[in-house]
Amino acid sequence: MAEYGTVFCGGCHGFLNYDYPEASAVFRLMTSDEFRKAREAYAYPVVGLSGGLNDWELVWFSSTRQMDYHHHELLVAGENASVVFGYVSTVFWGHFSGQDGRIRKERANKRAEMARDKIVNLGIELASAGIRTALDFINSDRCGDALRVLCELPQLGPAFASKVCAFLAPAKCGVIDSNIASRYPQFGFSVDGNDNVKGTADNRARYDSYCSVLFETAEKLDALGQDFLWRDRDGTPQRWRAVDVERALFGAT
Repeated sequence: MAEYGTVFCGGCHGFLNYDYPEASAVFRLMTSDEFRKAREAYAYPVVGLSGGLNDWELVWFSSTRQMDYHHHELLVAGENASVVFGYVSTVFWGHFSGQDGRIRKERANKRAEMARDKIVNLGIELASAGIRTALDFINSDRCGDALRVLCELPQLGPAFASKVCAFLAPAKCGVIDSNIASRYPQFGFSVDGNDNVKGTADNRARYDSYCSVLFETAEKLDALGQDFLWRDRDGTPQRWRAVDVERALFGAT
């Protein structure tokens, strides 16, 4: 990952400063302590699906780490059906709650069923191969290409494709949706008339830079020591990953 700047920590309460112009304005608004508090304020439901493609049930997790691990293990599994089930569970999770915070289990379940049916029509082997290709791109620091490949799957525009990226590799990737795009225009993501992130080549390139900045920020926050670990919902202290920085941005209201 590229280096974009250095951290200034005045008594471990300083700002994270960057030379990268599109990100610097964002991170100068938050001190390292504010990052920690914002991450702990992230309140999106920690849910997913357990079971299989033809028989699943809602599962609640005790922590975001547990939820991330559940989806990651499915998406990187050796069995094609498990990989695709990880994709379906991601779709379910993404539709489980709206911007108003209301739980919409029935909507999420219908979206998951639609995703499952379309994937079966497409072909489970073909779909799982696409997800594995996306992981290969992420491992080569080509997150924008991962986004492009995942957008070829049913029901995955850039926002939902980035959710799959974040579960595939939480240390390297974060979600880019209308909330992040609108609240942090410095990242330069373009949206359509419905505030959905556009599936353009420029946005994919910006997703590369975005993930690089999230990754670097996680490293810098970790370097501050034990006092700036964040606490998960089960009370356990956790080190920073790219997805945690993104969730801090999401939680900073």
